[in-house]
Amino acid sequence: MQRGETPSEGRKRRLSPSVTPPRLSSTWATPAWVVLMAVAAVAAPVSPAVAQEPAPNAAADAELVMLEADRLVEDQDSGTITAEGDVKARYQGRTLRADRLIYDLENGSIRASGGVELVAADGSVQYAEEMQVDEGLALGVATELRARFQPEGVLAARSAVRREAGDNELDYVVYTSCPVCEEDGARPPTWTLRARRAVQDPESQMISYRDAVLEVAGVPVFYAPYFSHPDPTAGPRSGFLQPDFGRNGRLGAFYEQPYVWAISPHQDLTVSPRLHEKVRPLLGFEYRRRFWSGDILIDGSVTAERDFDGEGDRFGDDSFRGHVFATGAFRINEDWDWGFGAERASDDLYLRRYDLDGAGDPRGPLVGDYTRLISQLYVERQTPASYATLRTVSFQGLLEQDGSERLPLVLPQGEISQNLTEPLFEGQVRLAASTALLERSEGVDSARVSAGVSWRRDWIMGPGLVVSPFAETRADYYRFGPNTPGQADQDATRSVGVGGVEVSWPLVRTTQGLSVVVEPVVMAAIGSQGGADPVIVNEDSQAFELDESNLFRPNAAPNYDLWEPGQRISAGLRATARTDAGATVTGLIGRRWRSDAEPAFTPSTNLNGRASDWVGAVQVDFGDRLQANVRSRLRDGSLALQRLDAGVSARLGRFAAGVRYLNVDGALNAGDRVEELAADISARLVDGWSANVGFRRDLDSDINLQQRLALIYQDDCSFLELAYSRSETFDRRLGPSEGFRIRVGLTTLGVIGGGD
Repeated sequence: MQRGETPSEGRKRRLSPSVTPPRLSSTWATPAWVVLMAVAAVAAPVSPAVAQEPAPNAAADAELVMLEADRLVEDQDSGTITAEGDVKARYQGRTLRADRLIYDLENGSIRASGGVELVAADGSVQYAEEMQVDEGLALGVATELRARFQPEGVLAARSAVRREAGDNELDYVVYTSCPVCEEDGARPPTWTLRARRAVQDPESQMISYRDAVLEVAGVPVFYAPYFSHPDPTAGPRSGFLQPDFGRNGRLGAFYEQPYVWAISPHQDLTVSPRLHEKVRPLLGFEYRRRFWSGDILIDGSVTAERDFDGEGDRFGDDSFRGHVFATGAFRINEDWDWGFGAERASDDLYLRRYDLDGAGDPRGPLVGDYTRLISQLYVERQTPASYATLRTVSFQGLLEQDGSERLPLVLPQGEISQNLTEPLFEGQVRLAASTALLERSEGVDSARVSAGVSWRRDWIMGPGLVVSPFAETRADYYRFGPNTPGQADQDATRSVGVGGVEVSWPLVRTTQGLSVVVEPVVMAAIGSQGGADPVIVNEDSQAFELDESNLFRPNAAPNYDLWEPGQRISAGLRATARTDAGATVTGLIGRRWRSDAEPAFTPSTNLNGRASDWVGAVQVDFGDRLQANVRSRLRDGSLALQRLDAGVSARLGRFAAGVRYLNVDGALNAGDRVEELAADISARLVDGWSANVGFRRDLDSDINLQQRLALIYQDDCSFLELAYSRSETFDRRLGPSEGFRIRVGLTTLGVIGGGD
């Protein structure tokens, strides 16, 4: 016996299981809506001739309802149509299941009962024991309603009523985004929100509660006469976000309450007033907008306040203060992009005084940090064989010694390079050009134009030797403004070049489960003299060092302003060991010899003498269990430590730790020795609880630059963080500071306490 073809009795007749709905077209986003559409379709069977014709258009296909049941019966005496036994209705991506469905033709009522289940197109599921609606869909009632939202969220109600206005009213409601044990219910969810009454507004996609109680592990902890949150399936909308609050030594206790205005589906504005115990309020804002070719983000803050020290004591005059961070990135076509980044603060201590984050976030090709802000406007083109960029850049220093009059305004800086597709002498040819124009309100203005060509070829010879000859030449033109008024501009031109060869010999040995590669490398080159013109000011190579990353470069000096002349040889040894399980250890050690010392290079560059210090690096990667990275520089001759940067991270059972040690000799850092130790240690305790301790300590001055202690709870649907932080650093009148923060996060409801 086939489904939909059960024999009828009395005045019952057989109906087609798949028909097109003839008249009811209004919709209601509840399980009853699909029930009504399916049953209405059964009430008016279509002739076989019409049913066999293909759908005239996509709209007609979208209206097709597929109904399956073990038994489909029309009773003309009672005026009802009944579907029984594994009832299944499909309509526009939705699937309805029930044990029994009755459509009363006389009064237009539809009733579905027995495990009513609706799976929506987005994957969300709704359940009810029984549901009844009228033919016009204006009124509807469901009992023991349950709904499962995607990706997370479960709602249950004793009863639900659909009103003519479109609202869904629910009585005795329970909502949670935690996993629910439906078998024994012995362990309650981590949190639940219970309410006497709730209203689901399909237009605003908000759920509002009356007499709401938040329970944690089944224990009531918070009561609110009114509470609302977005439907978990809803998109962006206007409303209040979760607050941020905490306390620190400068601001005292503070409370921030964001409000988001969803201007349109592609733009929104968030306004965040923040109140402080010790100083005046601050108003934060964030504007986001998407375009067809890209997006922009603007965030900042503004206040009217005097300066204040590390204790929150105010001094000086009132002034409007603030900051703005903005970024935009847009695609012109497949190869071209353009964008901008803006970073500005009213004064260099503003961000630190108010504990504002964002300095050092990427906002373009050039990235600033907490000591220097960068604003830029750029356009870029990149293909597999070429690259071009043109950008304007300005800087704002945040350190006491930074003077805005000495920081340059770059108007503009550009680069272009092209790899030729046709090889020259079987090698790769690269053409490159660059320009830069720097202006200052005080100091020397400068302009530069450079153009050059380079060539390199790799040969494999004899017993596996890799021989790579290379050559490079470049022409530079400079113009410098006067140091003092009345002086004439100075011009300088130079032509530089370098040629040589790099030879390496990879030696491979493989044993069971392990492969080892040992590779001696030698690079020899001759560079032109005369590159160190005293007229040329070093603008773009002020902070660099010969290390393992550039040991074998023909010209170790980066960028354009510095040039390494004369003869030089670099020699080193590279080695790699790899297991079949993926664990690797790599290392390099080497040094550089030069025919003559070059006064233009300082001791910190490792190129000031005829022989460089020894440089080396080791990397260990055993996956999550152990990772290490060690970079060092040892003095020529005595092998005394000049620089050591060592970091290791490991995980063992419930514990994870990361430690970094940095030691820089004072001779490399203008006489100031640097020795720091940083560590971060985490331990998983019990039942979702963990602890974290982190610090960064200046061992030379014996102070903690930063320290943090946190106790964290986290499970599938919530987290709690109690964090204490302290800094002992001084920056003018801002001294040591400490703070305490509580963060509570409930999945789908948001985070209270904010921040990362």
